[in-house]
Amino acid sequence: MAQPNEGRNRLAQFSLRTIALIVGFVGAMLALAVTLLYTIFHILGRIAGVTQDSAHFFFGLLVVLMGVAGSLMAPIFPLPAGLLLVVAGVAFFYVVGWWALIVSPFLLVAAALTLSNRRVSLPAG
Repeated sequence: MAQPNEGRNRLAQFSLRTIALIVGFVGAMLALAVTLLYTIFHILGRIAGVTQDSAHFFFGLLVVLMGVAGSLMAPIFPLPAGLLLVVAGVAFFYVVGWWALIVSPFLLVAAALTLSNRRVSLPAG
């Protein structure tokens, strides 16, 4: 037999996942901005004569796409979305190094919100 607050709990979980969608999308857009800035600095370094590997740009775009896909999947498919967000948050350290401290918290918080399956108690009203 269904609990009387079960529908409200599902709505609250869906709301948390929608917030995760927003936070994850903001994190993915920040990741795109950081990837572009990181690439521009490396291009300017190459112009100045400093040789660096610039293959990180495509990996950065892959991480951004993983973050966007994870955030868009969060309300409907929470487990794969959470895993994508965690992988994107960790992989971004590989792509841009310590610059990932700007972006990864957004992706990891979105993953935590997505993967939290605990029931949310709402006051009866």
